[in-house]
Amino acid sequence: MKRTLINLLLILYITSGIAYASSLSVESDTQEFKDSDKKIYLEGNVKVKSGDANVLSPRAVVEVDPKSNKVNKVEFQENAYSYQLKDGKKHEIKAQILEMSLLNKVFSAQGNTLSSITENDKPVVIVTADRQEYNKTTNTMKAFGNVNIIYKDVETYSNQAIVDLTDKNDVKIIHLIGNAKLHQDKSKISAKKLTYNNIKQEATATGNVYSDITTEDNKRIEVWSDFQSYNKAANVVSASGSTRIKYEDYNASGPKVNVYGDKKSGKLNQAVFLGRSKIETKGRTIEADRITITMNPKDFKAEGHVKSTIPNIGN
Repeated sequence: MKRTLINLLLILYITSGIAYASSLSVESDTQEFKDSDKKIYLEGNVKVKSGDANVLSPRAVVEVDPKSNKVNKVEFQENAYSYQLKDGKKHEIKAQILEMSLLNKVFSAQGNTLSSITENDKPVVIVTADRQEYNKTTNTMKAFGNVNIIYKDVETYSNQAIVDLTDKNDVKIIHLIGNAKLHQDKSKISAKKLTYNNIKQEATATGNVYSDITTEDNKRIEVWSDFQSYNKAANVVSASGSTRIKYEDYNASGPKVNVYGDKKSGKLNQAVFLGRSKIETKGRTIEADRITITMNPKDFKAEGHVKSTIPNIGN
């Protein structure tokens, strides 16, 4: 039975990529082929090895296509575990069920899934979700339900995530969909949808966007808008659409704002509103075509058709 299974399984792949193999090592306590349902049943200490790729589980079911007599799908059951050692990296995935579809080159994991990449004994990427899926054809990883991704100094949360990978399986772009949150250092951002481009070091957010940014003196800048983007190289946060900023007793709003980083410290220290904007502080309201707020030292400047409203002047 083992020889029959080796002839049928020509390709083994795991979440970190496809491992093409001309032969396969399959071990288990028992192996049974049922011609009536075209399935091979592996029971007890199932071990599948192909090159540097390995899958372990208590049991597995191999589904054979009745027309071609080739393997369609392999399902590893009951707390399956797969790992691969390649180029100094260890790729791992744990789940209640691991499933390989050889027809469309998709590897999926279901039930308390955890996948990770470790380099030099240090975790580079950790993904937990209810379900995960890797597609070799599109070179993408998808995660569904209670998704948590830890990548270097970035941690994200969302209902769903799509990760575009390079040919070397490095992270290229992370798409977060539904109740998306991204934490980096002491700053946080939440939105309906978040996209993080690792190549460009750029993040964009759309839909009820809220950012909580820490300044150079550990004070907070809160930003609300319809759209926001952050470019790490330029160290600029851009927000547009119903934009509002709160900094201590400053409450400012306008169509668009850019928040710039300090040249020395790199911390965000200046917010520039463009278009007809207003700022409220200590009971005063100032409207202008351009408003510049500086966090350290704390002050603001209004330019262009400036209009001030000061209530209770009689008192």
